Amino acid sequence: MDDSKIIEARDINGTVIEIGTFVKYINTDTVGVVTNIKRDSEGDWALVDRTDLYYNVKVLEVTDTVIKTEIHEHKMTDTDAAQYLKNRSEVLGAQKAEDISQVTGGG
Repeated sequence: MDDSKIIEARDINGTVIEIGTFVKYINTDTVGVVTNIKRDSEGDWALVDRTDLYYNVKVLEVTDTVIKTEIHEHKMTDTDAAQYLKNRSEVLGAQKAEDISQVTGGG
């Protein structure tokens, strides 16, 4: 049996967190969907899909924010990658030292 089905986890406000609940990590405002819940000697933990990290539920807040995601996939061959790196190297190598400015403090 999956542990998350028997754990009644609650967020910082006491709201029940279940698998599928949208939550926000209060320290960074990262939003995600809870995909698993577990309990250990240190408390209840919710796995958030956006970061693939477990968070103590006491630093999570249930939210009604809907996450919109778009998947962009670009496949690059070895030849494409090598050409990209060569082009970047040429662009960076073309800069002259006098074209690069440096700002420093001083008195």
